[in-house]
Amino acid sequence: MITCPKPGLNPLSKLVLLVSFCVLALRAESPGQAAALCAAVLLGHAVTGLPPAILWRRLRGIAVFALVLFLSQLFLTGVGAPWGVRAASGVRMATRFLNIILGSHLFVSTTPAEDLAYALMHLGLPYRYGFTLLVAMRFVPYFRLQSNTVLQAQMVRGIGVDRPSLKGVWCVARYTLVPLVVTALGRVESLAISMEGRCFGLHPRRTFLRTVPFRPADAVIMAAVIAVAAAAAAMF
Repeated sequence: MITCPKPGLNPLSKLVLLVSFCVLALRAESPGQAAALCAAVLLGHAVTGLPPAILWRRLRGIAVFALVLFLSQLFLTGVGAPWGVRAASGVRMATRFLNIILGSHLFVSTTPAEDLAYALMHLGLPYRYGFTLLVAMRFVPYFRLQSNTVLQAQMVRGIGVDRPSLKGVWCVARYTLVPLVVTALGRVESLAISMEGRCFGLHPRRTFLRTVPFRPADAVIMAAVIAVAAAAAAMF
């Protein structure tokens, strides 16, 4: 068995940190508390070394949706209430959404799917479910790549899938869904045949090529994070 030499926290510690952060994001009531959490998670992105330009390119759609949430709270809910109350409600709703998405993005960016699956399986998760989780995570970038390929192929054929209109949205849904589903079914069938040929699932337990170590520091960090999150949630 090979021990993973990668430095840093165990994926389970990161998962506990993410859950605690999301609880605090949902419990935060004042805009100041939400802004402090947003600053903390942005600082976490900066510590990981992710360039701001790449972060913006990945999350600009999320930022636009957060703005839509703010405007909907401002103009469509609480009609008759003071504008300050509606604005505070909009800021709270938008920052909650942003904080959860940013925290999840930080977790995904710093945690390889293989390490998370290995850590969960060593914790006691049946390896069939761990493999399912790993395959699902690996299929996401594959489907994104295939979707871009299909879109470019349809654009070459003269189909207006790149037009910013309702007709363009309909063309994207109509002319990309079927090719993408067919491609996905072919990939899944190949994977199923490969797994069957290797007798996947024959035994109730299996061995692992490598392991993700759970250090004493991880236990200390998990306990500290839970304690801090519980105290902060009580204060909120």
